Amino acid sequence: LRVDMPSVQKAVGMPGGDPTAVFAEVRQRKDVFR
Repeated sequence: LRVDMPSVQKAVGMPGGDPTAVFAEVRQRKDVFR
């Protein structure tokens, strides 16, 4: 997963965000996805 890519950061609503925080957000969304 390329959490340092602007497109991924924008998709989770964290443009310019810290890659660690973006990764945590992606993981949280994955865990609650149904």
